[in-house]
Amino acid sequence: MLIVISFTLEIANIYLSNKVTSNSIYASKIEQQIKDLDNKNQILKSDILNYTSFEMISSRAAELGFVENKEYITLSSPLDLAINR
Repeated sequence: MLIVISFTLEIANIYLSNKVTSNSIYASKIEQQIKDLDNKNQILKSDILNYTSFEMISSRAAELGFVENKEYITLSSPLDLAINR
């Protein structure tokens, strides 16, 4: 009887050890995926900063045919316009 109980406990120990190891491997894979996604997010943030920089926007605008406006349009007296309304 003692041998059967001992054998059953050893089988349970092996099963639980295997289960813990499997969970540990799964957790390490998830941690690696998190690290990979963090790296991708950093790259994307860098790309966003690059694409929204003044130099990139102005060069892209020039490629699309936009030109810099050399003339300024101002209202001579904005207060007069507000009063006339």
